[in-house]
Amino acid sequence: MHVRRVAAPGLSAAVTTRLLWFGLAAATVYVQLSGGPLFAGIRQTLVNWDAISYLQIAAHGYPATLDVRTEYLDAFLPGFPLLIRGASFVVRDEVLAAFVVTFAGEAIGLWYVYRLVLAERDRGSAVFSVWMIAVLPTAVFFIAPFTEAPFMAAAAAALYHGRQGRFGPAVVAAAAAAALRLTGLALLPALAFEIGRQRGPRRVSGVFLLLIIPLPVVLYCAYMGVHTGDALAFFDAQSTPSFAHSFAPPWDGFASTWSSMVTALNGEDRSIFAREIAFGLLGLVACLAMWASTRVPRSFAIYCSIAWLMTASLSFWRSEPRYFLALFPAVLVVADATARSRAARAVLLTASGALMCAGIWVFAGGRWLG
Repeated sequence: MHVRRVAAPGLSAAVTTRLLWFGLAAATVYVQLSGGPLFAGIRQTLVNWDAISYLQIAAHGYPATLDVRTEYLDAFLPGFPLLIRGASFVVRDEVLAAFVVTFAGEAIGLWYVYRLVLAERDRGSAVFSVWMIAVLPTAVFFIAPFTEAPFMAAAAAALYHGRQGRFGPAVVAAAAAAALRLTGLALLPALAFEIGRQRGPRRVSGVFLLLIIPLPVVLYCAYMGVHTGDALAFFDAQSTPSFAHSFAPPWDGFASTWSSMVTALNGEDRSIFAREIAFGLLGLVACLAMWASTRVPRSFAIYCSIAWLMTASLSFWRSEPRYFLALFPAVLVVADATARSRAARAVLLTASGALMCAGIWVFAGGRWLG
């Protein structure tokens, strides 16, 4: 397979979305945030919410003594800050380093998505899938200093190598995903399914390889036990006021989010809660559609279903528009549904791209998108 031909769609999509972000961020700074230097304002549009925490950890590490101002930092796994720290040795700037990491992550992730879909479908579906993911309405999180881009790269690599029966690279990629986001653990049962399809020594060795996947989370807990005295600091931080996460059935999370939406006193809050509900339900529909399809690999459906449950099984739905990006294998369902209509694909890409531009505008203006 020619490397340039395979890399071209993903690289083109990653570059195009960043050019759109740059142009819209510049316009946002000029219109909404006038009064400061243009390039400093454009740079600042990337750094909000969780991005601030990731950059703080990358620059200073985790605090040894926790208080109400810093205890929430333990809720962020070290994979992404370590990538930023590594890149900053080259570019000497944490924000620029994060931009480099997310660009590389998205380009690699889309490269693997192309190979993943091409192995299951035709080239037209592979190219469509790459662009469909790149212009999702909340694709700004592939650009900003969040985990979504490198996580997609690691998860897509794990699923691709797992489908090809190369379980060594698959579990290493899955472990990298787990170092970035706890959702990476959803790859363990997905790869276990693929290993279960093997016979003889390959199955036995594959089962032992699965133990590598949760290792980054275990090592992080061990580190926090030494560093702060609380080996469960990651999980304890989830219940702090910054997150207020507690386990609950998905329908409870839906109900509480719905209640917050209908009782909100202003349109901005209602819009935020409505997006949480819309993307949470869209994720559920995507998972159900994957199970209903006889052409979607079961390992993909397993991964997406568990990843969705991990983010939706909370007392309140939060960041669902961002977490939806982790369900990228569901693009196969969309590719299949539009396989006979190039016009339908063009309409979908245009509509999603327009929503992505609107999302960039919202995010660049300092308003929460997901």
